[in-house]
Amino acid sequence: MLNRISRSKVWLVLGQSLYIPLVLLGLPLLGWGLDALPAFFGNPVRAAFAIVVVAQALINAWLVSITPPEPDHEHHFDLARWHFHMFEIIVVTAAFGDRRSLLTWDQTDSVRWIGLAVYLIGAVLAIWSQSAWIRHLRTEAALALNHPVLIYEGPYKLIRYPPFLYLILYSLGFVFIFRSWLGIVLMIPLLGNILNRIDSLEKTFAEQYKKIWALRCRNSKRLIPFLY
Repeated sequence: MLNRISRSKVWLVLGQSLYIPLVLLGLPLLGWGLDALPAFFGNPVRAAFAIVVVAQALINAWLVSITPPEPDHEHHFDLARWHFHMFEIIVVTAAFGDRRSLLTWDQTDSVRWIGLAVYLIGAVLAIWSQSAWIRHLRTEAALALNHPVLIYEGPYKLIRYPPFLYLILYSLGFVFIFRSWLGIVLMIPLLGNILNRIDSLEKTFAEQYKKIWALRCRNSKRLIPFLY
């Protein structure tokens, strides 16, 4: 009984509902300072950003709830690497500097709105990628032997590494929402590490999937549709 309860999808749904707000909203609030929350939400762009994150968490929780069981041999992208920690640093330092006007440009909500739009594109891409994975599991459950980079659904039809692209968009969105020059500088090592990680994955998959991978590379780009 306890084993069945511990394996219940309810815990995954609950975890998704809490994890996204804790990371994407909790970290900026921590960097901003919990003693000045009214000022954080007093800005319309930051308030809108908070609403977007809550909506994103609810959508992701729903997607988790409808995700079919994944075969043991399936593998997700592991974003819990150095580039993800770099993303967290960008989030915290950008919010910290925004409140204290450290290494920031002049106050202008027009640029903040651009940042929110960039973040939204990343959020849509993340949801689109997860939806594609769910469709893959539903239609190919009996033959789901391949890594996500091999599927031809959703954004994977155009690029092989959507998770890296939406991580970049998230980071760039935070940089502009919190008007951070330091965040722009920190984007450089983030991008460098992501490109290095992609190069490593390309070599691994080329060795693992042989001719299938060569065909995949001819029909898609690594990170940016039609460009790279």
